[in-house]
Amino acid sequence: MALTTKVKKTINNGLRIVIAFLATWFIYRQLVDPQNFMSFTDSIKSRLFQIDFILLCLLSVLLMPINWGIEAYKWQLLIRYSERISFKQAFMSILSGITMSLFTPNRVGEFLGRLFTLKHTHPLKGAFLTITGSISQLMATLLMGMFALCFFIPIYYNLSGFTKIILYLLILVTVIFTGTIMVMMYLRVSNVARLTAYFVKPGWDKIRGYLRVMRRLKRSLLLKVLSLSMLRYLIFSSQFYFLLLAFGLSIPWFHAFILISMTYFTMTAIPTIALVDLGIRGSVSMYFLGLYFAGQPGSSVSILAASTSVWIINLAIPSLLGLLFINRMKLIRDV
Repeated sequence: MALTTKVKKTINNGLRIVIAFLATWFIYRQLVDPQNFMSFTDSIKSRLFQIDFILLCLLSVLLMPINWGIEAYKWQLLIRYSERISFKQAFMSILSGITMSLFTPNRVGEFLGRLFTLKHTHPLKGAFLTITGSISQLMATLLMGMFALCFFIPIYYNLSGFTKIILYLLILVTVIFTGTIMVMMYLRVSNVARLTAYFVKPGWDKIRGYLRVMRRLKRSLLLKVLSLSMLRYLIFSSQFYFLLLAFGLSIPWFHAFILISMTYFTMTAIPTIALVDLGIRGSVSMYFLGLYFAGQPGSSVSILAASTSVWIINLAIPSLLGLLFINRMKLIRDV
C-alpha cells in the first residue's frame, strides 16, 4: 500500500530525530567516555595560554571549511550531470552527510546523506556520480600513501643486504605500476560504465539510464576532481601537522608528511564505525608517528591529542553544524 504524503512526512521527521540523536550520542561517546579523554584535556590545559598553540589551533580550524568546501565543490561539479545545485546547497548537503556518517560503517552514511538531500535526482543515479567523487578522494589517499611508502621504508627500516634491497625495488615497481593503473582506470570511468552497461539485463532499462550519466563524464572533469581531491588531502594532512606542532611535537614537514600519509593509508584498509574510529585513529597515529618520537617523554599523549583534535575539527564540529540542515533530508520519498 502506497504511503500518503502525511505518513511520509511523519516518517521523515522521525528518522531525522533518530539521526540527530545518534550523531550527538556518538560524539559524546567518543569524547567523554574514553579513558584517554582526561589526558587529552590535560594536554590542552597545559598549553591553553600559549600563543603558538592558539594560532596553530586557529589555523587548523580555519582550514576546516576550506577542506569541506572543496569537497562540496567537487560534488557540485559531478552532480550537475543529474541535477543543478548551488554551492551553498552542496555545502549544506555535505554537512548533513557528515552528520549521518558518524554511526555508519566506514562513514558510508556521508554518501547516503548527500543523496537524501537531492530533490529531483533518483538516488541510484546520484549514487553513481557521488561514488565517482568518493573514489577520487580514496585514490588521493592511496596515491599519497604509496608515494610516502617509497620513502618510509628506506628511512625507517634497515635496507642493508641484497635481499632487502631487491624486495624494496619490487615494492617500488609495484607502487608505480599500481598507481598508474589506478589513474588510467579512473580517467576512463566513462568506458567502464559503457562496458558495464553491456552486462545489464535488457529489461533493466532504468539501470542503463543511470549508467548513461556516467558515460557523459569528461576526462577533463575527472582530472579536475582528482586534483581537487589531492588539494583536499594536502589540507587535512596540514591540519594534522599544525596540531602536532601545537601540542609541542617538533618534526620536519617531510617526515611528518610521510608518517601522516602512512597513517591515512593504513586507515583506509581498516573497516571501522564511529564508535571505535577515534581509538583506531589514535593507535595508528601513535604507531607511525611514534617511530620518529621514540623515547621522547609524553610524545604518545601529544600524538593522541593531535589525532583527537583533527577528529573534532574535521568531523565532530561539521556533524554538529550538519544538524542545522538535517531537515533537508528526505529518507522516504517518491522515486
